[in-house]
Amino acid sequence: MDERTAQAVIKCLEIDCEFYRELSVFLLKKHSKIMEDDLEWLTNSLNEEQAYVMKSQALENKRLELFKGLGIADRKLSEQIEEAPEDYRPKMKMLGAQLTELIDGIREMNERTNEVVKRKLDNQTEFVKRAGILNKPETYDRNASKVTRGTASTVIRDV
Repeated sequence: MDERTAQAVIKCLEIDCEFYRELSVFLLKKHSKIMEDDLEWLTNSLNEEQAYVMKSQALENKRLELFKGLGIADRKLSEQIEEAPEDYRPKMKMLGAQLTELIDGIREMNERTNEVVKRKLDNQTEFVKRAGILNKPETYDRNASKVTRGTASTVIRDV
């Protein structure tokens, strides 16, 4: 690996680290809003979250294209570090470690968030069951159109 290639790898690592730091901040805020049941913020943040997904895909596509052009697309980062000029190895190792730490943190945050959401949904399901909301009789509007589901056991009115 020559210096130009090492510099390109370092630049990609820096860009990825910056992106994943931003994403970590967003996901931490999302987690706290889920804990607070702030449905308005969560609903409003869907576009921002989708933008992060799209940006992530774009960054990965650019990285793959660049690495393919540099002839290193098939090499792992550890292999790239070994092949890099001596002066570039410490920075590549540091950035690689930061990137790994950020990605691991994001995975952990997503697992915790998913666990919280599952627990909240389970609690709501249990509440609905206990309240008997799912067993309500069918109701009709004044045009005799069904409004909600359920099992009606009596005739509402005779015609």
